[in-house]
Parts: sequence; C-alpha cells; structure tokens
Amino acid sequence: MTTPLPLDMLHTAARSVCVLLPVLNEEHCIERLLEEINTNLAGENAVTCVVDDGSRDRTVDLVNVYRAQAPARVHLIQRVKTSRGSERGGALHAALLWGLEHTDADVFVEMDGDLSHRPEELPAGIALVRGECDVAIASKYIVGSRVINRPLGRRLVSRLCSIMVRSVISPLVHDYSNGYRFYNRAAAQMIAETQIRYASPIYLTEVLSVWLSRGARIAEFPTTYVGRGKGESKLRLTDLAKAALAIFEIAGRLHVFGYGASTRPIPAQTRPDTGMHV
Repeated sequence: MTTPLPLDMLHTAARSVCVLLPVLNEEHCIERLLEEINTNLAGENAVTCVVDDGSRDRTVDLVNVYRAQAPARVHLIQRVKTSRGSERGGALHAALLWGLEHTDADVFVEMDGDLSHRPEELPAGIALVRGECDVAIASKYIVGSRVINRPLGRRLVSRLCSIMVRSVISPLVHDYSNGYRFYNRAAAQMIAETQIRYASPIYLTEVLSVWLSRGARIAEFPTTYVGRGKGESKLRLTDLAKAALAIFEIAGRLHVFGYGASTRPIPAQTRPDTGMHV
C-alpha cells in the first residue's frame, strides 16, 4: 500500500473526481441522480463508483443501462449484505479502496443514493477541498443550512445525537452524521491505511475521528438537506443502539488508545463488464 501524500503536497495530484455512491433499492431516483451528478461535473474528469448492497428492485439494471451510455463515467460494484442493519459504511469503504486503486482522483465525494444530497452543491465542495481544506462537510447544523421534507421527530433525534457525539469526540465538527463529504487523496489514503472497525453508518463518525487524530484540515459549508420523499429508510433501531456504544469506543481510540494500521488489502482488479470483484 502506498504511503499517504503529505497534506501540503496535494497540488501535485491529478485533477479528477471520484464520487462514492452506496445504493440499495433506489430505482425511483438512481437515473436522475446519475444524470444530475454528471451534469454538475460536466467540466471534470469524473467517475461515480456505485456500490449496490443487494437491491431487490431494478436499481442494478438501471445503473447498467446508464453505464452502457457513459461507461467511463460510472463503475458498479455489487455486494451482498451480511447483516440486517445498514452497511452503508462498508459500501463507502469498498468504493474508497476502489477509487484509490483505479483512479488518480484528487477529490473524493461521498453522497447518499436517494437525492437527499443536492448534486448542485458538488462544485462548491470540490472547490473547498482544492482550495483551503482537506475535508469539506456539507453540514446541516451551521448558519445558512436548511433541512426540508424531514419529520420534526427525526430532526430532533438527529440534532440530539449530533450534540452527544460532539461532546465525546470533538466540538470542532458540527455535523457528524451527514454523509455528503468531500476530501482529498491524502485524506482518503489515511482511511485506507487505518483499521476501520465499523461497516454501519457509524463509519461516518469513525472516519471523522481518524481525520481529527491526524490533523486534517476540516471545514463545513451550508447545505440543503432533502428528507427522503420516497422509498424506505435503510436505518434500523439496531443501528442506533449499536451506534450509541460505538461512539464511546471511537472516542476511546481518538483520545486514549490510538488507531491501528489496516490489514485489509486494496480490492483486486474488477471485471469491466460486470463491476464484480474477481
């Protein structure tokens, strides 16, 4: 595995973008999302790595139709879930490792697959990473942000969880739960070379704590978060229960024990016709 680039040498990296897109049963919006991503990255050398965790609808078929039209802009990895809870974190990690192995991207972007994150904000986040920070978070909890089409109860739970996480991890970050993130190649390599323990959505907090421990420059910018209008939430009560315990374990590594090196290999070459791992 390669050694991470020093943060002050990133201007030498190639200018391209790798979007990491975990999906599960998103047939209602996946075509629109891929089209809007490409529209807003029209001036970029960009690829979207779609990671499907076993969709039971037409999501994979629709992604393959789009890939046939723009094969250089979309890559597909198909996985099988190993637990009943959400494995969004594991999907993101698989996409990150693929991006490091198969692209020379200087910017990586994490997005949700249900149109909660607005592709119109892609240029702003990319510009921040190329300009003044190593990690840029589209934050729901700073001045100028909006949350729409989301029930009040879910908004309150999300806010309270964020306050709790800030109290045990770091007050430097306001939004630990929004998965709309932008980061440079050195930040991606930090994660690839660190032992990541969580495949659930708590992966988002674990990754942020790794960046905090390594001194990465983290910025937040206002976003408009659009609540899920269709489809079914992938988050289960079991995810929330496990997350509550995991937060303190992550805090222990951040503040006391430190992070171990990864023993997980970078993915093998993939078959271009199916996107499946060899």
